[in-house]
Amino acid sequence: MNREAKPEVRGQRSEVRGQRSEFLPFSVFCLLFFMLCICWLANANAASDAQENWKLGMQAYSFNRFTFYEAVDKTRALGLRYIEAYPGQRLSKEKPDVKTNDNMSSQDKKEMLQKLRESGVKLVNYGVVGLSNNEAECRKVFNFAREMGIETIVSEPPEDAFDLISRLCDEYEINVAIHNHPKPSRYWNPDAVLKVCKGRSERIGACADTGHWMRSGINPVEAIKKLRGRIISLHFKDLNEFGPDKIGTHDVIWGAGAGDVKAILTELDRQNFKGVFSIEYEHNWLNSVPEIAECVSYFERTAAELGQTDWRWIFNGKDLSGWDGDTRLWSVEDGVIRGQTTITKPARGNTFLIWRGGKLRDFELRLKFRIRNGNSGVQYRSKEVSKWVVSGYQAEVQNAPGKVGFLYHEKGRGWLVNVGDMMVIDENGKKNVIGNVSDKDELIKAGYYKEKDWNEYRIIAQGNHLIHYLNGYQTMELIDNDRVTDPGDPKDRKGSAREGILALQIHAGPPMLVEFKDIRIKNLKPKYGDAVVLFNGKDLNNWAVKGSKQKSKWVAGKAKMSSENPKMLVNKDGNGEMINLAAKHGDSIDIYSKEKFGDCRIELQVMVPKGSNSGIYVMGEYEIQVLDSWERVKMGSGDMGAIYGAGAPLVNASRRPGEWQKYVIEFQAPRFDANGRKISHAKFIKIELNGRMLHEKNLEMKNGVTGGPLTGEEAPFGPLMFQGNHGPVAYRNIIVKPLVE
Repeated sequence: MNREAKPEVRGQRSEVRGQRSEFLPFSVFCLLFFMLCICWLANANAASDAQENWKLGMQAYSFNRFTFYEAVDKTRALGLRYIEAYPGQRLSKEKPDVKTNDNMSSQDKKEMLQKLRESGVKLVNYGVVGLSNNEAECRKVFNFAREMGIETIVSEPPEDAFDLISRLCDEYEINVAIHNHPKPSRYWNPDAVLKVCKGRSERIGACADTGHWMRSGINPVEAIKKLRGRIISLHFKDLNEFGPDKIGTHDVIWGAGAGDVKAILTELDRQNFKGVFSIEYEHNWLNSVPEIAECVSYFERTAAELGQTDWRWIFNGKDLSGWDGDTRLWSVEDGVIRGQTTITKPARGNTFLIWRGGKLRDFELRLKFRIRNGNSGVQYRSKEVSKWVVSGYQAEVQNAPGKVGFLYHEKGRGWLVNVGDMMVIDENGKKNVIGNVSDKDELIKAGYYKEKDWNEYRIIAQGNHLIHYLNGYQTMELIDNDRVTDPGDPKDRKGSAREGILALQIHAGPPMLVEFKDIRIKNLKPKYGDAVVLFNGKDLNNWAVKGSKQKSKWVAGKAKMSSENPKMLVNKDGNGEMINLAAKHGDSIDIYSKEKFGDCRIELQVMVPKGSNSGIYVMGEYEIQVLDSWERVKMGSGDMGAIYGAGAPLVNASRRPGEWQKYVIEFQAPRFDANGRKISHAKFIKIELNGRMLHEKNLEMKNGVTGGPLTGEEAPFGPLMFQGNHGPVAYRNIIVKPLVE
């Protein structure tokens, strides 16, 4: 890609090459590892995350008493990432007269996309909306779908419109899914859907509404069988009764009704269905979220049983099979694990319910908890030091916003990582807070924890790297380089752990009650070596600049977008962030790590003020664009997440100016033979921004280095470089992990 394609408003990119510098090795281990790896993998994507076949999301009609923005918030609160809009819903409380439909103004559509982006929810479907044999009217709907990133239009078109619709589906590469309202609507019978699909685009199929089939007297399983190969999406329901003309028929929690949801999902699995399930819950309109949450749990558990996910559900919802603890205090009631002490049944010290299914090493854990009073915790990578007594990492559980979510070391090193902190523990056991993953006060303000209600923990442990999330909000992060304790020695507790048991805590003290449910684990393959932090949060001693130090505006501190000039950053009191305090284009220079690497995973956060511009240069040579692209609808080759020489990002995943944004980059270095001749190109295996995939996997850098590199030469190892000559920017929590496959 030609550099000059970059918009002039973002500045002209410098082509002055820096002199080759001498770099410190990433680590002796990594260097030896890569030198010994003479047989490189042909396909580094082989162990990447499995394709998500089943996408569970919300049909916004479930929240038709609320605005679309409120529906998005409820979708996020349910832990779902997809939504289907319907025409006619009020957009927001601020704009009650604006309706979500294909007649929205450009500004309203942009604001709607920005709301979705901020919430981490993707708009995948739109309907039920009218499509006719009027081409201009049809194109208006298709244009809306393309502009909003919608994959499927849900409709009930007249038969004479399908030749036109078929042509438009192929032209726009957008699906049309035919919805079935109850009898006597046009498509209540699956045969009517098959009739209009015959001989037309494969992008035309069914939006299978399982509840409406039940209302029409049609068995959903038989209808699914009949429509095999033509189902694009579903409006998923379970009803309390089956059959037409039933008075009082309504939606119920999936699996509790007459629809035989498990049989439906089993049949879809047998057909190898890939698509979207939109939850359309048309009951208890003003307070349906708790019931919908139970539907989500049922779906996820059943999908795991069918092998649709790698998750393993380790609590059966019925009894304590597979778990071991003091049965005076632990029980199962109403489908949840209950830990309770009373005045007459106190805990004799902190006691634990231990999962006996084996030790966990690298894993992701998800569970929901509700604590009425007292103190509890989730133990992981722990060891049993005596009967039902456990030592090890503990994710805190208590009704205390600002504390719940922190990391403790039970019967070991004590308090470890506060809510909001990023910590590194060195090889001598010294704890160093090097920055923040979030602002504790802002988490509390955002309602990251729901007191005396159900909350969901997500815990990731991989090598020396531990992360906690609570209700989708990151609460802490730890790189634990302390010595590794002996997992077989119950007395060896003062150090890190790489494996151990999972357990739930009852704390000694006053009477308490805690509950747990929806407990599942996913074992993570050992794709990466230990995490290395490139910036210590305090100084730039491990970094060098491309040019004269006197010109550098890079400092260690605490960044904030200026309230007086949103195009500028200011350095507040504190540390943890690498800030380029440039005042204008050309006012500073690039900075790069003294350590270098080859195949790796890079995780970092970046803050961009209004209109500013920077870049992340992997190995100092291949640039991923950093830009304020918040206002952009259509992304170009110079926008946030673009790769120079390789293409624009697939989506706009950027956030507002001044907000922290997270990149995850997996990279494969170019390969060279014994004579130093390049035999394969550098490759970006994965690039994510704020959880959204920006490029197709295994994107090769066929044109070599991008504009403005450190040396302009490709090599098997190189540093991480940040562009500093284009404007103010800040980086923090810069982690590199070598790929070990």
